[in-house]
Amino acid sequence: MMNDHIHTADDGRGLRDVFVNGNLIDGVVYADTKKGVVIFAPKPYRAAKNKDYIYTRKLNGRVEVVDK
Repeated sequence: MMNDHIHTADDGRGLRDVFVNGNLIDGVVYADTKKGVVIFAPKPYRAAKNKDYIYTRKLNGRVEVVDK
C-alpha cells in the first residue's frame, strides 16, 4: 500500500518541488505532507560528524509537494 502523503527521492514518482510554509526547500530526502515534516540536506553537503551518512536537518510546518 502506497502512502500518497509520503515523498522520497526513490519512490518512483519523478521530480517534485517541496515547499515548507511557502518556501522552496532544496536537497529534500523525505517529506510527509500529512505530518508536516521535511528532512533535507543543507548545502554544502557534508558528512555527519563521526558517521557514515550525510548531515540532515528537519523542518516542521505546512508542507506542499508540487510536480515539476
